[in-house]
Amino acid sequence: MRPHDNSPKRTVGFAAALASLAPQCRWVLPALGVFLADPALAQEAPVALPPFMVEEAAKGPPWRYAEAMGYEILSRCDDGVTRRVVDAHFQLHVLLGEMLPPQLRFTVSVPRSLILYDEQLQPASSKEVIDRLMRSSGPVEPADDTYTSGLGRGMRISMPARRMTFLPNLRLWDRDAMAVFMIVRRDDFDADRLSLTQDYVGFLLKNRLPALPPWFVSGTLSLYSQTSYGGSELSLAPLEWISETHTDALKKDPKTAPPVRPLDEFFANRLPPASELQTYEPLKAWQAQAALFVRWGLDADKGAHRQALWNFADRGAVEGSSERVFQACFGFDFAAAHAQLVAYLPNAVKRTVHFKPAHPEKLPPITLRNASDGEIGRLKGDWERLEVPHVQAIAAELAPKYLEQARKTLKRAYDRDVRDPRLLAVMGLCESDAGNTAGAREYLEAASRLGPIRPRANYELARLRLAGMGVDSATPNAALSLAQMVDVLTPLFAARASQPPLPEVYELIGEVWALGTSTPSRGHLAVLDEGVRLFPRRTNLVLRAAELNLRHGFRAEAAVLTELASRSAAEGSARERVAALEKQLETK
Repeated sequence: MRPHDNSPKRTVGFAAALASLAPQCRWVLPALGVFLADPALAQEAPVALPPFMVEEAAKGPPWRYAEAMGYEILSRCDDGVTRRVVDAHFQLHVLLGEMLPPQLRFTVSVPRSLILYDEQLQPASSKEVIDRLMRSSGPVEPADDTYTSGLGRGMRISMPARRMTFLPNLRLWDRDAMAVFMIVRRDDFDADRLSLTQDYVGFLLKNRLPALPPWFVSGTLSLYSQTSYGGSELSLAPLEWISETHTDALKKDPKTAPPVRPLDEFFANRLPPASELQTYEPLKAWQAQAALFVRWGLDADKGAHRQALWNFADRGAVEGSSERVFQACFGFDFAAAHAQLVAYLPNAVKRTVHFKPAHPEKLPPITLRNASDGEIGRLKGDWERLEVPHVQAIAAELAPKYLEQARKTLKRAYDRDVRDPRLLAVMGLCESDAGNTAGAREYLEAASRLGPIRPRANYELARLRLAGMGVDSATPNAALSLAQMVDVLTPLFAARASQPPLPEVYELIGEVWALGTSTPSRGHLAVLDEGVRLFPRRTNLVLRAAELNLRHGFRAEAAVLTELASRSAAEGSARERVAALEKQLETK
């Protein structure tokens, strides 16, 4: 294999936007996106680093492996504890289904990974990074129990002008995958004190494709913020109607509260009359009505409208929230629904709602076995790869250490003769993220020869293949041969067949057609229509689709796409491209 370039030139920011430590201490399952922190530390604002694991440096049980509920589980905990954690994770998602069914959530084709680590092993596993930080940054102070929050011990590192801690729990995302790390205290794991966080549910809603209607996203998140977990049910607190003041007024006399807007105005985002805006903010009123509508759909008439609500949200993602679609889902029109909402509102601000599955579900039996070298290297190495951009965003000087550890973990499995295409794909992504394009392409090409690979790996392979051809839009008279086009399009179409759809895949397909010598048919360009439906605000994608349609004689389609691009194009080159298209369309 080609030697690696160990100096990272570029990091991909797919995980850099993770939320900072929550100011309140709360028991959570880390897959849900909130870490544990003690309020006493909030004022000191420590830098929270992901865990740094080196399993060879710690004595203890072997890594165990299982597959369940769309997850690959890698655990260094007792099998009984592992099963309890996974079962708790399963039951929380079953409860979430009472408000948000699986078909309305963000989905991935790549199994998600859940890494569980015995709390008693963590100090030893972090020793290597602590030693390095001591040599480069100063002394280390052992953490006291005031900020371990019950699940994991931390380490406090004294550095100039700031402190650092190791997070006991963390969730990280790539473009096409999710990984979760959790330190578990074997004798103090209480599933009844776990909950899915607002951050996690928000991610599932906001990243679902096709994009859900704004009213459904806003309404569901507003309600979820008022939801609590208790044993086998969800409890939804009474609704707040715009504000506490308006809610109190509504409880005393419904006629004195701001009214429920007609649904045609609500779904069209029309503002209330100016005379009403003196008593409340229009955005808050819209958000309150979104929460009311979703709550009504979930709760009214003993849940009779629940499936219709979900169908309306699903169809609304593609067809829009029109009265025609509404009536097809609910069986009655906007006027009838408005009357029901008005009647439901006074009760909604007074009553707590409880959601409980009609038929309790049990997690299928989990078969745990010792993990292979390839499974340990791939799952642990992929987690460590995802840590790099997260660390880059919060403590850039330490990112190279995390990159070095990820490479060591992956290479260790590779050196033990593991040639799993999934491992090679992760190695390729690791090198791509680090800016080592030669090493990235070598691993990705090898992975693609051995078997199917994940969506982002396919995209990166296509991107690197195109870059290696030395043909781009800035090259005069540049053109791709049919064979070159096929070479780049093959992995792109493989990525397109997986979840989630990636906008850059469609953009690169458009670039290949723009550079190619082959003439696309309308059917070929329909692939870009698909991308535009999924990502209508990706201006470059919409413009590329419009330009290709116009170039090849599909003027009607080009006109529609140009009009769409004009809505989101900002100043600069995008506006210039829109203007050029409009001028060409005016010429018959």
